[in-house]
Amino acid sequence: MMYIVRDAEQTYWYDSFFILCVLFGAFFVLNLMIAVQFTYLGEAFDEEERRQKEHLAKLKQKKKLKQQHEEDSVFDEDDEEDSESSSEEEVEEEN
Repeated sequence: MMYIVRDAEQTYWYDSFFILCVLFGAFFVLNLMIAVQFTYLGEAFDEEERRQKEHLAKLKQKKKLKQQHEEDSVFDEDDEEDSESSSEEEVEEEN
């Protein structure tokens, strides 16, 4: 198209117009591509942040369950010791 206009008008001023159109068009398309990538990456980062929060919540829950289990086992050991000591006392009383 640029060559047709140059041949018709016999001037090079229109060349600058077409070159500017190409540059602005490329700039516009580049900005569109960057906007799409930015949006996609924003969603990806949000998804990753959500996954990390879920993972941390699971870890906290596991840690809490482990502590409860350890506390329960400590209480079970105390109960066993109490029952052993009461059994020993009963044996001593029988003798």
